[in-house]
Amino acid sequence: FTVSNFSRERIIEWSGVDAEKVINVGNGVSSDFSPNGEHLDYPFEFFLCVSNRKLHKNEVRTLESFKVSSLPIATKLVFTGEPNQIILQKIQELNLSERVVFTGFIKNEELPKLYRSANALIFISLYEGFGLPVVEAMASGIPVITSKTTSVGEVAGDAALLVDPLDTKEIAAALSDVYYNRQIR
Repeated sequence: FTVSNFSRERIIEWSGVDAEKVINVGNGVSSDFSPNGEHLDYPFEFFLCVSNRKLHKNEVRTLESFKVSSLPIATKLVFTGEPNQIILQKIQELNLSERVVFTGFIKNEELPKLYRSANALIFISLYEGFGLPVVEAMASGIPVITSKTTSVGEVAGDAALLVDPLDTKEIAAALSDVYYNRQIR
């Protein structure tokens, strides 16, 4: 069993196992992820990136895209977890220190509140076997901007803005579209 057709194809290719023996059973999310419920009391609007500091999460391009987007200066980018030196250096280089926030460790019961509080999820990973944040965000009722590559495009289907995760201009345009265009949201 695997979580996406993308992963299924990789397993078959890597192992040489008969395709009939590899079955896709997608992930689901807890009913805690819902549009209804508590929000976190952040005093600002924000886009959320549920991530970790691994390179395939494409956080540098997330930052670069956020910087060149036409979002209001008061809008922030919130990353889950703690920063590392690489991301802190990039934030400083892009002069985004006042616009980027790290949540630190998030308890499981706080994560749905964080999603519900965000304007949208930005999850432009370069490689995912499934991409659970995409489904968690959708279940929480917020828009999603994600990669059209690997499994996340498959998981999101036509219910998200799909972007080339290597194209910062396209990603920046998606951020602006989600923020300014109610119909797209």
